[in-house]
Amino acid sequence: MYMNRNVFFFDIDDTLYDLEYPFRLAFKKMYNYLPKNIHQIFLDFRRYNNEIYDKALNGEISMEYLCIYRTKNSFIDNGISIDDKEAMQFHLVYLDQKKHIKLEDHVRMSLDYIISKSSEIGIISNGPHKEQYNKIKYLDMYKYVDKNNIFVSEDVGFHKPDSRIFCYAKKHIEDNLILNNKLQPYDIPNLKYYYIGDSFENDVIGAKISNFGSIWINHRGYDINCEKYKADFEVKTFEEFYLLIKSII
Repeated sequence: MYMNRNVFFFDIDDTLYDLEYPFRLAFKKMYNYLPKNIHQIFLDFRRYNNEIYDKALNGEISMEYLCIYRTKNSFIDNGISIDDKEAMQFHLVYLDQKKHIKLEDHVRMSLDYIISKSSEIGIISNGPHKEQYNKIKYLDMYKYVDKNNIFVSEDVGFHKPDSRIFCYAKKHIEDNLILNNKLQPYDIPNLKYYYIGDSFENDVIGAKISNFGSIWINHRGYDINCEKYKADFEVKTFEEFYLLIKSII
C-alpha cells in the first residue's frame, strides 16, 4: 500500500506524554506528600535541565552531574533542603516512575488518525539510547512507528537543534519507505516533512533550519520572541494539536 506524502516526526518528552506526571509520582513516592507548589518545582527543574542539557549531550559534563544539578537547584529554590546524594536518589525514583507514563489522549488520537491516512511516523529525540527506548516501550509507540524510523541522539551522534540529526533521519526514512515499497524514488521530492515538539529552541529551530514544517505544542505557555525563526503552527493544547493534524492531512 502506498503512503500519502506526509511524514510526521515526533519528539518524546513533554510531547507524546506529560513530563510532569512522572515527576509528581516520584516526589509523592519519595516524600509521601505533594507540596502546593509542585508545578513550580517542576518548571524550575525543567529550566535548570535545559540550562546545561546540551553540555551533557556533548560530554562536557556527566549525566549524573546534570541530574543532581537540576534536582538540587529546583528544590532549594522552592525551600526544600537537599544534598547531592538525595538529589541523585530522587533522579533514580523519577527514572523508575517513568514506567507509568502514557500517551496523552489527543496525541494518541492524532497518531491513530495519521496511521489511518497512510502517513508515516518517526521519532527524533535527544537523550541516552536506553532511557529513550524505554519510554518508547512504555508508551507502546511500536504500534505507530517502525523501529527503523526511530532516531536517538546518542545513536546518531548529533542532537537537536543540529540539522544533521534531522537530515540523517530524513535520509534513512526515505530509504526505508523505498525498501518497503511504500513509495517510488520519484516520489521523494514530493514528501512533506513535519516535526512536532514542545521545545522552541530544540524542536522549532531545529525543524526550521532543516526545512521541516514545524509544529510547536506549546502547552506550557512559553512566551518566546524570536524574529529569525517562527513555528509554522503553534498550538497551546493537545486537543488543538489533534484538530491541526486533521486539517493538515
